[in-house]
Amino acid sequence: MYTQDDVRRVQNRLLQMAVAVRDILERHNIPHFIAYGTLLGAVRHRGFIPWDDDFDYYLFDDSYQQAMDVLAAELPADLFLENEKSEPLYFHGWAHVKDLKSVTECDLYPQDGCYSHHGISLDLYRMKEMPSSQVDAYRRREYMDYLDRRKALHLIDEADYERRTAQLRQTEAGMTADRQTSVRPVFATTLPGLEQIDRDEVFPLRKMAFEGTTFFAPRNPDTFLTLRYGSDYMQLPPVEQRVPHYSRVQFL
Repeated sequence: MYTQDDVRRVQNRLLQMAVAVRDILERHNIPHFIAYGTLLGAVRHRGFIPWDDDFDYYLFDDSYQQAMDVLAAELPADLFLENEKSEPLYFHGWAHVKDLKSVTECDLYPQDGCYSHHGISLDLYRMKEMPSSQVDAYRRREYMDYLDRRKALHLIDEADYERRTAQLRQTEAGMTADRQTSVRPVFATTLPGLEQIDRDEVFPLRKMAFEGTTFFAPRNPDTFLTLRYGSDYMQLPPVEQRVPHYSRVQFL
């Protein structure tokens, strides 16, 4: 059984991991901020959502490689930077920081089990600035690259690959003329619910309280959370939707 006590223990470890990452990035003046469920937890709970057992950062494309370099060099010995350089089967479009003192199982995302390290994971998502006219093409290209990586590594069967690429081709017909011609600069992401965001919704970054410490957050959290979760994000979801990421966690 994966109990609420287990979730809280995972959260405590995630907080240690997040602080370690934060301190390295701040020491090197690399901009970053909390996002998704972590940002929602900061706004709604001043910490973790009670059933949430992951941690999400966004970094920026122009300093992403620098972040990877300093994290690889300076992370504590019990943390592992997981990306295409350190994991032969890596297929994600962003890096993870993995805990080496735990082993997890995740029924929701069984494909992640192909990686060599199965510890508690922290996500380092990537945000890239571009004209809004380029966002749709960028997102399609990134998703296609993701599918191609999984296919090359034999981590997706041919039928699923063809189904997903067919869906991708269908979305091309839904592009609006406005999105194709606008040169307004925006930040683009590859994850759903936050396809693009204006720069002045992001900067200047601000500090927000989280579990007794602080992390950088976007200038306007409401815009991020409304785009991702809807305007009623301050309301708790139904009990049946309060589902943690992991299925089982063992601490070593």
